[in-house]
Amino acid sequence: MNILLVEDDPAQAVAVEKTMQQSRHTISKANSGESAIRYLMTHEVDLVVLDWQLAGVAGFEVLHWIRDNLGREPAVLFLTSRVLEVDILRALDAGADEYIVKPFRAIELVARVGALLRRTYPNEKTESVISVGPYVFDPARRSVTLHGNAIELTAKEFDVASFIFANAGRAVSRDLLVKLAWGRELEATSRTVDTHIYRLRRKLALHPRNGVRLSTVYTHGYRLDEVAVTDTVEAADAPAPAPEATACAANA
Repeated sequence: MNILLVEDDPAQAVAVEKTMQQSRHTISKANSGESAIRYLMTHEVDLVVLDWQLAGVAGFEVLHWIRDNLGREPAVLFLTSRVLEVDILRALDAGADEYIVKPFRAIELVARVGALLRRTYPNEKTESVISVGPYVFDPARRSVTLHGNAIELTAKEFDVASFIFANAGRAVSRDLLVKLAWGRELEATSRTVDTHIYRLRRKLALHPRNGVRLSTVYTHGYRLDEVAVTDTVEAADAPAPAPEATACAANA
């Protein structure tokens, strides 16, 4: 997917670009509202990631120009430090599709952009296949295989597992998993996420023998790491030799 990033702070632009490139999108940049409009006049994009507080033509004016001249596409995501509820409502009422407040969390930005593109372009393949060790997740087909064998997961199990695998090597919070998979907050005492993780450990055989380790991060969430399949692990999982074989070996 083609994304236009409109950001006049060079450090912020680099941070957002680096984050979005993890999802293999094509990123173009504009450092002002005027240059963003000029770019959109001659280029087609799927998503505009837009800062509100731009010098000259503000982000809110760019949003109005997009909706007046380009209609409902491209999708528009505001990424801004404006945190007042009235500003969020103004942006959404004016046609913004999503709103994230700075400072942003990388995994949340990637997840929100992916979800927004899926909603906006349901017939397009907006996400790449996720491969970690022998596991392959295909978000477009919502399928997962282990060593080439298909594994059946429920819709919520797939949402939780694919996000954890997409963020292998990083801790993922329970709260974010809940918002992504259930679209709302759950009660603090709910064990729903933990129950889904328990099922995923069993269904996906998440252990070092398959090259991964899923750890619980105390008071935060979970972390999936890719690990080497060592001879020690394989030996530990191998069946014990038969008594006769042991006796023969002893007498050899």
